[in-house]
Parts: sequence; C-alpha cells; structure tokens
Amino acid sequence: MRCPMTQRKILRIRLDSADYQMESVQDHYLNLGGRGLSSSIIASEVPPQCDPLGPENKLVIAGGILAGTSVPNSGRVSIGAKSPLTQGIKEANAGGTAAQKLARLGLQAVVLEGSARELTTIRISKTGVEFSTADSLAMADNSACIDHCREQFGDGISVISIGPAGEMGLKTAAVAVTSPDFLPRIAARGGLGAVMGAKKVKALVIDDEGGEAVAVKGPALFKAAVKAFTQGVTGHPLSEGLRLFGTPVLVGMINEMGTLATKNYSQGQFAGAGKISGEALAELLKSRPKAKTAHACMKGCVISCSNVYTDEAGETVVSGIEFETLALMGSNCLIDDLAIIAQMNGVCNEIGVDTMDVGAAIAVAMEAGKLDWGDGNQALELVRGIKEGTELGRMIGNGAQFTGETLGVARIPCVKGQSLAGYDPRGLKGTGVTYATSPMGADHTCGNALPSPANPDYDHTAAEGQGPVSQFLQSYFAAIDSLGICLFAAIAPLDIPELTQHLIDCVSLVLDDTLGEDYLLRLGGMVLKEERKFNAAAGMTARDDRLPKFFSQDPLAPTGLKFDVSEAELDAVHP
Repeated sequence: MRCPMTQRKILRIRLDSADYQMESVQDHYLNLGGRGLSSSIIASEVPPQCDPLGPENKLVIAGGILAGTSVPNSGRVSIGAKSPLTQGIKEANAGGTAAQKLARLGLQAVVLEGSARELTTIRISKTGVEFSTADSLAMADNSACIDHCREQFGDGISVISIGPAGEMGLKTAAVAVTSPDFLPRIAARGGLGAVMGAKKVKALVIDDEGGEAVAVKGPALFKAAVKAFTQGVTGHPLSEGLRLFGTPVLVGMINEMGTLATKNYSQGQFAGAGKISGEALAELLKSRPKAKTAHACMKGCVISCSNVYTDEAGETVVSGIEFETLALMGSNCLIDDLAIIAQMNGVCNEIGVDTMDVGAAIAVAMEAGKLDWGDGNQALELVRGIKEGTELGRMIGNGAQFTGETLGVARIPCVKGQSLAGYDPRGLKGTGVTYATSPMGADHTCGNALPSPANPDYDHTAAEGQGPVSQFLQSYFAAIDSLGICLFAAIAPLDIPELTQHLIDCVSLVLDDTLGEDYLLRLGGMVLKEERKFNAAAGMTARDDRLPKFFSQDPLAPTGLKFDVSEAELDAVHP
C-alpha cells in the first residue's frame, strides 16, 4: 500500500485529557509541510501574545513535503511553536528518522495541545496513540531517555525527546531527534525544548511498523527527477568538502575571510583556528577507535557531513560536532582545544540546550569577567552547571541575551533575543541582513549569504544591495525547510539552476499538481508573510529588525569593516 500526501492526516494530541484526534488536513494547510505547515498552524491557532510556556501555545512536529520519499536528504523534521527565547514564531529543524516515519504513518503533522498532568511519554503507531508516565525519566539526559524508549518499544522507532533543560524551562532548551543509529540530532534554536517541557512531554516515540510507503504520481518520472537532482548534489564541489571534513571545513574558510566570530564578536580572525579546523578534526578522528569522519544523520543522505567524535578509548563523546559549535564555543570564547569543545558539545546534547546560544552566553560571561578568556575547563564546568542548577549555569542556560542583561554587558550579540551564528555580519553583510530581518531571530540557516564562484559579481562586503540578496535567500530557504530538505543539499541548486527544476518536478509528482518555476519563492514568500504577521501581532516592530549597535559602531579587526547597510534597506527586505 502507498499513501498519497493528499490523504495524510494531522494528529492532534490533547494532553490535558490524554486523548487524540486524527483529522483531515484543512484547506489552508493543504500541500504544506515542515516549516510552512508548522508556522501556518502556529499563526492560525496560537494567540500571538500568549505565554510561550502556557497552555495556549502549541508544539507542532511536521515532516517536510518530501518526507518519506527517495529524494535525497529529505528527512528533516520541523518543530514549531511560539518561542520563549524570541517571543515570536519559531521553527527549528533536525535530521534523524522521525519525519520519514511520520510520513509512513500517513501523518503530515503532530500537534501537542494543552499540558499533561504528569511527565509523559507518548507512543504514536499505526494503531493510535498511547500515553504512559515518564516519572522514572524525570531529569534524565537524552541518551538515557532514548535507551529507555528502545528497551520498552524496540529498535523500529524514532524518539523525539527533551533533556533536563526542557523540564527546567530554560530558554535555550532544545529538542532531540534520533538518527538511524540512535544518536541525538538537535533541533536547537529558540527554546522549543522548554515548550515541550512545559507540556510535560518527555518523549514522543514514533513507531512506523506496518506503515505505508509514500505514493507519487508517475513513479518513472519521479525516479528520473530524483536521479538528476541527486547527481547534481553529489557532484557539487561543496558536497565533496563536506564529505571529507563536515561543516567544520568552514572554520578555515571563514577565518581566512576575517569573519569568524572571535572573542565575543570583537575580532574576525582567531589565532587558534587551525587547531579547531575541519582538517584538524578529521586528522584527530582518524586516530580514534570507532570515530567517524563521515556520518549520515538520516536515511537517504548523500553527503554525510556529520561525524562521530570518540575519546581515546573509543567511547562516543558527541555526534556530530559542527562549525557553529566550533565557532561559538571555540573561537568566540578563544578556546582552541577540540577535546574540550567536544565535551562541551556532548554535555549540551545530553542536557538538551543550544550550543550556539550557550556558547555566545559563555563569551558574554567571559567579557564580564566571570571566567577567563580561553579557559576551556572553566567553560566546561559552567556548561555542566546548567543541569546542576548553579546560578551561573542557569544563567547561561537562558542564553546570551539573558546573560548579558544579568551581568550588565554592553556587547550582546543577539537579535530578537537569539544569538548570532559563527559568521560576523560586518564582513558578511548579506548574512547580517538575514540576522536582522528574519522572523526567526538571528539565524544563518534562514539565508546565509556567502560568496560563491558561481556568483562572482556578489560583493559580500558592500554596504548596498544586500537586502535583495537576503530577501531571496530567506524565501528560498523557507521553502527548503518546508520541503524537509537539508540545507546542504539545497545549496547546489543555487549554483546549478537546472537542479531547481528537478526538485520542483519531484514536489509536483508528490503533490500531484503542476507547479511553476517560481514555486519555491512563492512558497517561501507565503511562509515568511505568515511568520511576520504573527510576530507583528506579538508586538514586534521594525526596531526588532536591527543588529546590536556595536556592529555598526565598532570596526572588525583586522579588516576594519562595520555593518553599514542602511535602515531603509533593512526595512525594504519585507515590505
């Protein structure tokens, strides 16, 4: 049996009464998935000024439009809600197996409503929904929670869980999603783990035994489109670099450009960058038992940009360590010790917090003199203090904005309450526009404007012309998030236009609809419009679409660049 997308359901789980309802997808949610669906549900059903941790907020788990198909790298799952960190609409996504299993169960989304009376585990299967107490898992780390669910329900499952930070309601709390080998992948940004914790849901178990394959119209045409798209992605030069070194390959590149977040964004180059580079990481992992320099976080991944970092005894420390963590917990804190950064990353994954906002918070605390610049051991103890509930641990567990305001630090690298990524916006000004104007807060995945040989005319340091670049990328990646495609598989079509049509052909055959060549930008534009409408109703204005003033006032060493894109251009991104 095969299940067409047009017959998929939305599963609503009412936590207060421990019951559920399967419903047909309403007209205004038709043909949506991933970020597009989660944002549409939140925008339509959640009061914009509600308490993010209150009963009126909803948590939406949605696979992309292409979930469960053979399109490569199409297994990302979106988690959406009103964010306790930004106070606006939020989507964070992760790889893993959940999206594909939801699609096989005929589910386009799961919506958690209200709050359970006690800490709860929920199993979703072909036969329905089962609720069980999770009291024994209270304050358990993600790995312990995952192991418990495997023991109880077997290995044919996907687990979506929160660590202690989610139960504690911390603003950097993340949601973990298991990979095929049951390593946690993290939907990190925006504090959505705290929303799940407020609803007293410790884990969602997705069991697709007996599920149906996803139906497509014209299987032969679909297979041909998938093949052409796959060949384009795997043949792109970036894919080869990612296979060899993962996202840490960017450390050397961004440092060489003078735009690597360093010492709380006071510098653009880090003297120790070579020690935490992708090349250094790959060389180290080759000497470690059971380590992997390439690792696929989902079935059907053709890039394998993740990794498995083990210690000298072969025990897994973390999977995978990424550029953003190396930048925010490494160069931004002047820490050049891969072992320490990996341990910090592993602890964050276990307790369920965003390494980016926590890393930014540590650097802010260093600037305030609470610990020494470059002292990795102090930083590691501070991260461990999050679960222990120490005063400083809870502070950084609530993110860089909270930490900076608590300590009276002037240099706080946040937009809409969320920390920037590892790219300094003074040297990458299109990315800076995205940081400023994205509905999601400072988020590079919403439109990272990097220079490319395929677009030699683009000047990433120019003060003018960055708004249209960011607007295009924000629309494009909002659509990509709605399809459930990994960002790195979506870069090749930007450089090879014919791949875009192959991707649209795949979507057309899944939706059984004829889609024009402008489909992706129309879809992404619609998503952004819904999100910004919600944020406006929540109280956000144009003043929230700004970078912190120090980026326009303080020159970035060594280039001397400032963020000098005009406010008029920022305001024109989303007219």
